[in-house]
Amino acid sequence: MRPNRDIASSSLAFIDVMSCGLGAVVLLLILVDFSYVVSEEEIEIEPVVNETLANQNMLEQKNILIAEKKNKSLAIEKTLSDLSEAMLSLNIEKIKLENAVTTVVEKYQENPNDKAGSGELIGLSVEGRRILLALDVSASMSSKNLIDIILGLSDLSSQQLASGQKWHQAKGTLMWLLKNAPDSSEINVLVYSDKVKPLMLGWRSKKDALATTKAAIKTVSPLGGTSLASLLETVSNMVKKPTNMYIITDGLPTISGSKVSGLKKIKDCFGLPSKNKYVDGKCRVALFNSAVKRFENNNSIETNIILLPLEGDPKAAPLYWRWANKTGGILFSPAQGWPPR
Repeated sequence: MRPNRDIASSSLAFIDVMSCGLGAVVLLLILVDFSYVVSEEEIEIEPVVNETLANQNMLEQKNILIAEKKNKSLAIEKTLSDLSEAMLSLNIEKIKLENAVTTVVEKYQENPNDKAGSGELIGLSVEGRRILLALDVSASMSSKNLIDIILGLSDLSSQQLASGQKWHQAKGTLMWLLKNAPDSSEINVLVYSDKVKPLMLGWRSKKDALATTKAAIKTVSPLGGTSLASLLETVSNMVKKPTNMYIITDGLPTISGSKVSGLKKIKDCFGLPSKNKYVDGKCRVALFNSAVKRFENNNSIETNIILLPLEGDPKAAPLYWRWANKTGGILFSPAQGWPPR
């Protein structure tokens, strides 16, 4: 006989587990549809969504740019409108000015001796209790063209320089200033180049100054360089100084005065004056600044500049204007043919 053995309970438990697992697998096969395939539309959903968001951002940025351009366009239109109004106003002022000038010219033509008419026309008036008139008589005052000046210097008789058109204009300007000065003013007249020479002794009445100058100026011819410093040193040494000064010239100085302070910084300028020595633009500016600075240290005189044309001296106008404006005077550059004979 076989001995009695107990049935192992673990064998029954394993079968149960396997049955449950098999049932779960069967249930999974029944519930899940393994034949389902993901479509391309579903795959593209996320990129499409992203692309839509990007397009929205781009559209918003585009709208912002359009708004900015519209604002700029409106601003430009407003600016153009303002400019149009300004141009219209300028045209109106231009017409008024032309009419005013025409009226003054007609008045002057009717009565050439009318001081007010001629003064209003050019914007230059002669005034002052003691008026000093200074005429530059250097060689360049004969012509505005350098070649004509050089050719004139080769004429030892100085007749070619004396016959220059600009020289006649310079003398005419001097006489115009005298004629338009107040009758009550005291007047003195100097001519200067490398040296200074008075055309009369001391301060004279307008009548005497006119007669003396008219006769004396006929003997003067343009020659030599220009020493503004010598002129200003002479004025500084006057016992009875002018209240108003009118200088007729055509450019910056080419020669220093008796003092050369302020020129040591520029090597080429130190040692001046020396006759017929070439002076470049930088040195001429230094000569001008040195002369004016020394003069302003001890003098306060209203200074007016009548600047005639000259080739190759572009810095003359702004420097003379700054000096005249600082003293309360003006810079005046007459047109060719002024003053009328």
